[in-house]
Amino acid sequence: MKRSAATAVAAAAAVLAVAAPSAAQQTSFDIIDEGHVDVFGVAYEDGELDLHIHDDENGVERDPGSTALRVNPAARTTVPAGYDFLGEEGDDVWILPDTNVEGLLFAGWATEEVPDGVFVDDTLTITVHDAWGDVDLYTVDDFGDPTVLFDSAEGPGSWEVGTGGHGHLNWAFGEAGGWYKLTVEAEGVLEDTNQTVSTGEVDYWFYVAC
Repeated sequence: MKRSAATAVAAAAAVLAVAAPSAAQQTSFDIIDEGHVDVFGVAYEDGELDLHIHDDENGVERDPGSTALRVNPAARTTVPAGYDFLGEEGDDVWILPDTNVEGLLFAGWATEEVPDGVFVDDTLTITVHDAWGDVDLYTVDDFGDPTVLFDSAEGPGSWEVGTGGHGHLNWAFGEAGGWYKLTVEAEGVLEDTNQTVSTGEVDYWFYVAC
């Protein structure tokens, strides 16, 4: 019988409670390991931008500092031709895809809590400043050609998103059996004052299972 997302969270939390990375402030995490989740959920309220995790499956918002996103073993695949940024063709890689696959996280971003008309061009910028380990975030067009948004081997990566929007991307990890941390920031320029508003840098935690 298929587990509900809530059951999956509880079970994974029990398994990984003692496995939190020593550099993390948390000794245990709430774990999300399948279903629709807006990893980079952005909200604007009372003059401030906020980054959170919107767990759509359970209808709750989660704190990135106390939540881990688990990449299940079914994410394992091999690097296809033309995707050199992921490694050599045929190498193992663990990917959360931009399509909904049962048993994996369907992970993306959302700015639905940011109203239009507040930021210049109704646009925000998401920046991944740094990551532990080998991580790549990318989109793929209708012809199968990738656009790399962030490559941990190349340094910070930024891309623009529209306000009031939602989207998905591919999340690739080079090895299994360990923790990854992504340091992320969202910012925009206010239409009325031309002032830049930022969420500040927020740490996100992933665990790639063997």
